[in-house]
Order: sequence, then structure tokens, then C-alpha cells
Amino acid sequence: MESKIKIKMGPIEIEYEGSEGFLKEELPALLSAVSDLYKASGVIENPPIQEQTSQVKPVVPVSVENGDTFQGTTGSLAAILGVKSGLDLIMAAAGRLTLSLGQSTFTRSQISTEMKSASAYHKKTYMNNLTKYLNQLVKSQKLLETAKDTYALSASEKSNMESRIA
Repeated sequence: MESKIKIKMGPIEIEYEGSEGFLKEELPALLSAVSDLYKASGVIENPPIQEQTSQVKPVVPVSVENGDTFQGTTGSLAAILGVKSGLDLIMAAAGRLTLSLGQSTFTRSQISTEMKSASAYHKKTYMNNLTKYLNQLVKSQKLLETAKDTYALSASEKSNMESRIA
């Protein structure tokens, strides 16, 4: 069944038309991302939230007007980045934490939570291999280990990711 949703919070507006299943799985993360973006925008007002059903359009990631920051779910970033492995999904999670949520560092637990939120890409085996994957990404200097179980996206990977989502 096809569904349509339109969410507007102040200057932030998102529209999605597509499968109802995607909305059921991704709506909580989408609402959280929109809420975080709205809070970060500094606008103080009571925004309307609207919902409608029917029609079909592709998912379009939300971005801040100046284009500097990606705003969306880990799942939508994973789609843009073409995630095909656990390593790729960790990078998408790190990208969301850095580019969307503005975190310069993040914990293993936060990475795990973001990975799980991308239900279309997440596999249980990724969690079983998380330590191995994180070590590989640190050794390849895609992630920097700033403290025990605390990481940051390297400057080169951040730049690479920004250019891929622009």
C-alpha cells in the first residue's frame, strides 16, 4: 500500500510518498531527525504537522538551505552512500552522527543505535562483528579513536561524504 506524509516544522519541510512499510519502520527515526533539525534551527514557534495518504514519489533527503549539513536518517544516508556491508553501514551511522547531529565524537553505543535504526540495511551479523569492523576503520584511518570506545569521523572521510551527498 502506498502512503504519503508531509511534515513541516517552521522552515523545515519533508515530503515522502511510497511504501507504507517504509513509513512504519522509518517514521520514528524520521520524526526524531526532523525534531532535532528543528531544535538546531533555533526557530521558536509551534510548527504544524500534517499527514496525508496516496500517490508515489521518491524519497528526497532533507538538507539545510545552505547545503552544508545533511539532515535525514541513517537509512536515507545509507541509500545515498550505497551501503553494502557492515563497514559501509558504520560509516553511514558515523556520517549521520557527524553531519546531521553535529557530534564531533560519538560512542560505540551511538554507532550501534544508528546502525539498528537503518532497518533496511542492518543485519544482526554486523553487531556480532562490530569490534572487528571498528578496528578496521580505525586502521584505515576512516574513523579516529579519540578515547576507548569513542570515535570521530576523519576529516578526509567527512569531506568525502559531504561531497557524495551534496
